[in-house]
Amino acid sequence: MRSRRAAFTLIEVLVVIFVIAILIALLLPAVQGARESARRIHCTSNLKQLGLGLTNYEVTWGVYPPAVLLSVGVRNVPVSMGWSAQTRLLPFIEQPSLFNAVNFSFTFDAPDNTTVTATSVAIFTCPSEGNRAIQQGPQGFPSLESAAGTNYAVCSGDWFVWGGFGLNNSRSAFSPNRSRRASEFSDGLSGTLMMAEVRLRQHQVTECGVQVVKVSDDEVPGTDIPLGIRQFVKDESACSPWWSGHILWTAGGVDQTGFTTSRTPNERLVSVFSRNNETDLMGAREWLGGPTFAAVIARSQHSGGLNALLGDGSVRFMANTIAAPVWRSLGTVAGGELVDASSF
Repeated sequence: MRSRRAAFTLIEVLVVIFVIAILIALLLPAVQGARESARRIHCTSNLKQLGLGLTNYEVTWGVYPPAVLLSVGVRNVPVSMGWSAQTRLLPFIEQPSLFNAVNFSFTFDAPDNTTVTATSVAIFTCPSEGNRAIQQGPQGFPSLESAAGTNYAVCSGDWFVWGGFGLNNSRSAFSPNRSRRASEFSDGLSGTLMMAEVRLRQHQVTECGVQVVKVSDDEVPGTDIPLGIRQFVKDESACSPWWSGHILWTAGGVDQTGFTTSRTPNERLVSVFSRNNETDLMGAREWLGGPTFAAVIARSQHSGGLNALLGDGSVRFMANTIAAPVWRSLGTVAGGELVDASSF
């Protein structure tokens, strides 16, 4: 007599499904965590390559690249070809062909350069970035149908970025019309920020003039900002919303290829004028003649902090909890601050 094989009962099937669901619930976060860990390592590698590019640039030219070059035109109107420090690094990060395609005689948004401006460079993009590397061109630049951004910005100041023509530069590694020598970094290259992560398509409130939102005097000492213009915005509607920060790696200027250390990494700054989105805040941008004061915050898609490049070529993960005075001290080249490596 043939034996009859017993089938699974409904309860047994439900138990198996339940066990599988538990295993998936346990394994999925681990898989996602492993993927994010790999993305963060890739991001670190990008910054290390950029650090090597900066070092080779300095060895070749004796200086680091300027944040942007500006000049005075007719009737004292500022003139800028707009090219960023990142653009000048291209030959040193294995992008000589793209560099040769740049026509430095024209602005980055001129018809001769729109193809370059719309070209995404892999080393400029963090794999954790949620936005596409190539975005629709920003308003105000009709010749740009598309624009490629960067997740890695140069340190362009604390709260003070630029005083205007003939006035003070920032205290940081990069400033308009200024190419710093390594010998100027008296705080030490290992204790000075060169680059850090930023987010693509960052909301901004800008062109606020001198009536800029104040960072209190005890938060940002020694920035050479006259007290008379460290004021609150009395009418925020005097500012302009800008929805396209960090989407132009070719464009020099703190809003596109820079950041400031006035606020700590990933600090949440929200403006009603930017529809309660996390925002950056600026006075007049550099290419409009300044003076430029800015809270352009270093931000990332990583949990708990962001990657930052120091002058000695090392990359450190800066936690969101880093003390504000330490973060600002890292942003100066000759502030004289004593910063222990264990504090960041």
